[in-house]
Amino acid sequence: MDIQNELVWSHSRGRALHDCARAYWYTYYGSWGGWVADGDPAVRQAYVEKKLTSRPMWTGTVVHGIAETGLKRAMQDARRGAVREWSLEEMRAAAHRTVNEDIVGSETGAWLERPARRTGFAEHYYALPVTHADWDAAADEIDRQVVNLHGNRIYQRLLVTAARIREVEELRRFAVGDPAFGAQVYLAVDALVADGKGGVVIIDWKTGENHDDAEIGSQLGIYGLYATQELGVPEDQIVAMHVNLRHGTETRHPVGPVEIALARAAVLAGVAEMRAPLRDVANNLADKDDFPTVPEGSDRCRWCNFRRSCGRG
Repeated sequence: MDIQNELVWSHSRGRALHDCARAYWYTYYGSWGGWVADGDPAVRQAYVEKKLTSRPMWTGTVVHGIAETGLKRAMQDARRGAVREWSLEEMRAAAHRTVNEDIVGSETGAWLERPARRTGFAEHYYALPVTHADWDAAADEIDRQVVNLHGNRIYQRLLVTAARIREVEELRRFAVGDPAFGAQVYLAVDALVADGKGGVVIIDWKTGENHDDAEIGSQLGIYGLYATQELGVPEDQIVAMHVNLRHGTETRHPVGPVEIALARAAVLAGVAEMRAPLRDVANNLADKDDFPTVPEGSDRCRWCNFRRSCGRG
């Protein structure tokens, strides 16, 4: 059965088009169908490159995975009326196992057997000069952030009030705007919790060095749009926070009628941008030549997953 390549907006997809149109094309069009291992070699290569990660991105993936596991365990316990403490030592051990499996699987090439489900590093794929000390530093940073997560007051509060948690990393799709001309949106909220008063609290974990508050606010506005439109939460009863586990900071962002209206407008404007270069909008068909590359020598090429497919490897 053929799977239809649909145009679905997400926060990361909207940002990708602005970063590099050609990389955007490889991500959403040039790699389409590459999950078939014996298909078109160029498509397969782009698909493999789409799945690559890097050490900073990987840090976020592993730490988010530990947070997700911990909260979902707590939710199960709340439903059963039982409590199983997931100790700090167990959390660190789980992260350590993931770290070892991911590095070994990528280094040996075993991940290529199932690139959608296993971790492959750009550092290995492009044979970058990364030392054992570099990998140790990345593993240490993951361990440090898992410790920070365990000790974080918001995470601990979520464990105590797990019966109120409505969603943890659930991939959702919903429509914005007129069905004929609007947009389909994908999102997954790190944690969405009922406040017991008819409202919700939205939590977004961050693990990176630098995050732009305006961009985070925009992302949280999309989550607010989802909460009001799909869950029926009043626009004035949303609390949104991002918690930086690297720096141990918490930032509350306003999400109300103004921010939700801006989010809706941003989605529709973003979808219009994505449709503009398409050869066939109805069937979501795009040609590589309509998605230009960034100038030669751009710093973006140095870290792009597609530099081999793009001829800049």
